[in-house]
Parts: sequence; structure tokens; C-alpha cells
Amino acid sequence: MNARAARRGGPPLLGAGAYGAEHFQCNAHGSVCCHNTMNAELEATPEAVARHYDHITRFYEIVGSRSLHFGYWPRGDEGSSLGEAQQRFTDFLIGQLGVRKGQRVLDAGCGIGEPAIQLARSTGCEVEGITISPRQAAQAERWARLLGTSGQTAFRCADAMALPFPAESFDAAWAIESIFHMPDRATVLREAARVLRPGGRLVIADIVVTETATPEERAFLHRALLARSLITAETYPAIVRGAGFDVEQVLDVSGNVMATLGAVAVGIEEKGEEVRRAYGEAFLAGMKSEWARVTNVASRGMGYVVLTAHRR
Repeated sequence: MNARAARRGGPPLLGAGAYGAEHFQCNAHGSVCCHNTMNAELEATPEAVARHYDHITRFYEIVGSRSLHFGYWPRGDEGSSLGEAQQRFTDFLIGQLGVRKGQRVLDAGCGIGEPAIQLARSTGCEVEGITISPRQAAQAERWARLLGTSGQTAFRCADAMALPFPAESFDAAWAIESIFHMPDRATVLREAARVLRPGGRLVIADIVVTETATPEERAFLHRALLARSLITAETYPAIVRGAGFDVEQVLDVSGNVMATLGAVAVGIEEKGEEVRRAYGEAFLAGMKSEWARVTNVASRGMGYVVLTAHRR
């Protein structure tokens, strides 16, 4: 059965919305942003996250690509554009996932669908993407139709903490920069284990905080990322094992992906007029003024890991 035939309607969880110019972010599934708020716990609700991405997705496309996640630069190859580096990172994660034609993959936090489409086209697998944003799901569906992957990909609104899929219905799953938005990381991972078949591979690409991050830096990153849970790389394996997985490896790729911050700054300068037309002068000015602070804090307090595991 292809992904289209297997698709079941999930309840739309959230509506579209827009934030004002005081809300800034770069990167999605969930990535580096600057979100001015006094209380991260109140603001980082599913509704707030969905509204934010609905509003800001066009910015991601302007400065980067439709792959709304960090880029990956191998050592000695710092000249790639952000869009090229984002595609390279998706390819890297596809290699970590190791799926083949006909297998079924869950994309937990699919954004507007580009990584899922790239995965389907590269391997011949079928991908079911979920997002909390109806607008993102609709954009992903349109893009899949344009690229001819509708028979292999399907996108819907769903909650990763209560997946609308039967047990053991996927061969693999990935979550790219999405889990830190979710209220209960352990519940998300248990749900992933439930829908994966025994031996099914899980790949997580996630932002973490460093062990040396100060309380002030952690608080800033929670606000900036609209994060509900940021943990250290050192504590990640135990949480994944506790959800029913055997951890294969945890790769610290911070040195390969943090150039995303500089690439975004370049994109803001080079594509400033396009950003201004899309969002207005106040938004552009805010992005320019705040980005140095984001980069400064992230350089000390933020890291990035790629974790691979398989279901017991």
C-alpha cells in the first residue's frame, strides 16, 4: 500500500496565524531563532509554535531553502551556500536512516516537506510527515504534487505525543529539530517506539545545550527557540533507552552545523530587500539587530547532535 492509500485523516490541531515584528527565527522543524517573550513556558505552546512557523516560513525560504533545518559543512568546505548545506545535511541524515525502497518512514515534525520529499526520491521509500501546522501540511502536499512524489509521501496535522498510527506500522522514523518544541520528550520517544517495528531505526537531529551553559544562556535559548525541553548531549542516551530503544551512536556535529548562524547573517544582508518586501522594515531591522546576540549566546551555550537508535 502506498503512502497515499494508507493515509488517514487526522484532526487539525491548530490554526494559522501571524506574529508581529518582535518575533524572529531562523530555521525550522525548529531552529535558531530570536523570539522575544518574557515567559518561555507560557509561550512555547503547540499553538504558539504553529503560529510562529506559519508566519516565518517564507523567511526561511528566502535566506536558505525549503529544507527548514541547519546546514552541514564538512571540514574544509566552508564555501557552500546555506541551501546547499541544508540539502547536504538531509543527505547525511538519509544515510544515517538507512532505509530502502518500499519501506515506510515517519517524519515527526516535517515542516513544509522538503526533507521527506528528498528522502522519498533518494531511496524509494514511503514517508508520512506530521506537523502541528495545517498551513505547513498543505504546503508540503502542494510541493509533493509539483515534484511528483504524491504516491510516496503524505502529510497531515498530528501530535507526536499521540500519534494517529497503529503499533508497528513504520520501518523507520526521524525527527529533525522538532523534539525540543514538544512538552514531554519521553512521551514522544515512547510513541515513536510504539509505531516502529522491532529493529526499526530512529534518527534524531536535535539542538542541545552545553554542560557549561549558564542559567541565563539556557533561559535565553529556551525563549529564542520556543523550546519546551533543552537537554545536554550527555543526558540524551538514557532518555532514548528508557523509551524502548538501543542507542547506536550519538554524533556531536556542532562543528559542522554552527556555520548556519553566519550563513543566516549573510542571507539577511544579501536578501534584505526580499525580506523587507515580505515582512516589512521593522522585521528586517529587528533581525539584523538581534542576530548578533543569538550568535553570541549560541556559540557558548548551544550544541547539536545526531542520535541513531533502533527499537528493541
